[in-house]
Amino acid sequence: MIATLPAQTALARERDLLAKVSENPAARYLWFWQSPQSLVAPQKFEKKPGFAVAAQTLATASWPVSLRSTGGDVTPQGAGIVNVTHVYASEPTKAFDLHAAYDALCRPIEAALGAGASRGWQPGAFCDGEYNVQWQGLKFAGTAMRFRPCRADKSRYAILAHALMLIEPPSEAAIGALNTFLHILEEPRQIALEAHTGLPPGTSQPGFVDALTQEFATLNDTPLEVLA
Repeated sequence: MIATLPAQTALARERDLLAKVSENPAARYLWFWQSPQSLVAPQKFEKKPGFAVAAQTLATASWPVSLRSTGGDVTPQGAGIVNVTHVYASEPTKAFDLHAAYDALCRPIEAALGAGASRGWQPGAFCDGEYNVQWQGLKFAGTAMRFRPCRADKSRYAILAHALMLIEPPSEAAIGALNTFLHILEEPRQIALEAHTGLPPGTSQPGFVDALTQEFATLNDTPLEVLA
């Protein structure tokens, strides 16, 4: 089941889940969600000159801007986008490994996509990074991470792993909103529609979500709670 709620509400729930795992490292959660049309930017953007003007301009154009605690770049939300949030604790007494944590997020998505999946930088994509998940060489998912020592066990880390997945390629309106936002902030980059893709032909959203859920379930031995 995929929850639908405003981006700001979803981001608050992510923070709550991270706090829960911090207090109870034996917990592990998987949550699929989507939000109405909007943009989501890292909190660091709020300090940029012109942010208030950019946020007001986009809100007037029906693209309200929310801020998130993870890093990266500005991203869209709306029709054709599904987010997956995996919240869990690292293994006891094992040093936190950021690459391994991103691998544990990307591998299930790649497996659910099947042949043609890969990861890496994609010039022209929004929120570009080395942990993009691609299909046939185009961006399918962007990923982000937040982690902190568990309050209940300082030898473990509570990890919030998030991926924004393009079930359908982004719309021209979404790309335009991203570029307007970046232009007002005088950011030196442009987002290209053709750098992105959606699910492979013949793959349904329910089938993909079911396959992805199974892939996450087998990542480790901690029981997985799939949230509504």
